[in-house]
Amino acid sequence: MIQAPDTSSGRWHRAGWIIQDPKTVLQNAMIHISAGRITAVKTGHQTGRDPVVDHGPGVILPALINVHTHLELGALKGKLSAGRGFADWVRRLIQLRENLSRTALDGGISDGIGELIRSGCGAVGEISTLGISRQPFLDSRLHGVWFREYIGNRSDEESLPELPANRESLAGHAPHTTGPDLLIALKQAANRLSRPFSIHLAESGDESDFIRTGTGPWADLLKTRKIDFSTWPLSARSPVHYLDRLNILDERTVAVHVLQADADDFQILARRGTSVAVCPRSNLRLHRQLPDLNRMDAAGLNICMGTDSLASCDSLSMFDEMAFTARSFPDLSLRSIFAMATTNAARALGMENTCGRIAPGYRTGCLYLPLSAASPKMLIEQIVHAPADHPIERVN
Repeated sequence: MIQAPDTSSGRWHRAGWIIQDPKTVLQNAMIHISAGRITAVKTGHQTGRDPVVDHGPGVILPALINVHTHLELGALKGKLSAGRGFADWVRRLIQLRENLSRTALDGGISDGIGELIRSGCGAVGEISTLGISRQPFLDSRLHGVWFREYIGNRSDEESLPELPANRESLAGHAPHTTGPDLLIALKQAANRLSRPFSIHLAESGDESDFIRTGTGPWADLLKTRKIDFSTWPLSARSPVHYLDRLNILDERTVAVHVLQADADDFQILARRGTSVAVCPRSNLRLHRQLPDLNRMDAAGLNICMGTDSLASCDSLSMFDEMAFTARSFPDLSLRSIFAMATTNAARALGMENTCGRIAPGYRTGCLYLPLSAASPKMLIEQIVHAPADHPIERVN
C-alpha cells in the first residue's frame, strides 16, 4: 500500500490496472477518493466500510494534460490551409479571426472545452490573445493555467494586468513578434508570482531569419501590423540565443514548438531547466517538419506535449497527439510519450504536486479505459495507441 491515511467518508475505485505514473503500474489495485482528492492507493482488496466501484479489468490512469491550446481559434477549424509560408498563414488567420463575430468565437471556445473534457483531458495551458477564453476556462472543469498573451511593444503608459487567480499567468507570443522590453516585463511579473511563462520559440525558418537579420517575411508582417522593431537587439545566432540573452529562459518557462534548433540550442534550454512543449501534428501541417524529439530527449529536456489550436490541428485530443507521436518517432519509448502528456506536462505548468499522476493528495479526475493487457508494457502501448473513439470514463 502506498499510504494509509484516514479514508472515511469516501469511495474506493478498483480496476485490473492502475497507472500511477509512467514508471509505476499496479495490477489488481484500488484508489480511494474523498472530497475531490486521492487519499490512498493500494493493491489487493477493500479495507474499511467505504463503498467500492469496480470499473472492470481495464485501467485507471491520470487525466491527460494539454500544455498548449488556443481555444480562441476554435471557430477557425477547417478554414485555413497551409502551404504558402508561415507568415502568410498567420496573416490569413488574423484576417479571418477579425471577421468572426463574438458569438462565433465564444462558440468555438465552448466547443473546444467540451472536446478537451470528452477526450480525457484534465488540465491545459490555454494561450489567450483576445482575453475572451478566460472566464469560460475558469468556469470549466479543467485545471491548468490560463496565459494572457502579448504581441508588439510595451507603451510607456501600459500596465500589466492583475492576476487574481493562481490559475492565471502571462505569455509572450514569440521573440519575433513581442518586443524585448515587454518580454522582460512579462517574464519578471510571472516570476514574482512564481507562475509559469509561455512563449512560442524557434517555430519557423522565417522567425530564425528575422532574429538573425531583422529582415524577411516577418519583418514585412510586423510593418503591416505597425509594430516597430527598429530598437530590438536583433542579429542573434538563433531565437533560443536571443531569449537567453534577455534572461527569459529558466525552469518556469515553457518554450513551445522549438523546431528550428540545434544541439547548442538544446543545451542552453537544458542548462536553464526550460520545458519544451511540442505539437507534432500542428508542426507537420504548418511547417512540414517535426520536432527533433530524439535529440531533445538526449539533451535531458523536460518535453511535454500540446495540440496547438483547431486552426492547425484536427482535434484537441491528447490521445490523438500521443498516437501520432508514437507513429512518427518509433525509436522513442512509449513511456516517454505518455510522460509528455502527464508528469512532464504537470511539471511544465507548475502543477507537479497536484496533477499528472495518481498518488495521495493529488486531484481526482482520473480516467478509466476498458483495455485488456497481459503486462504493463502492453498496457502502455495500448494507451498511447488508443483510437480517438475509444470509450473513456471519468473516475471521481
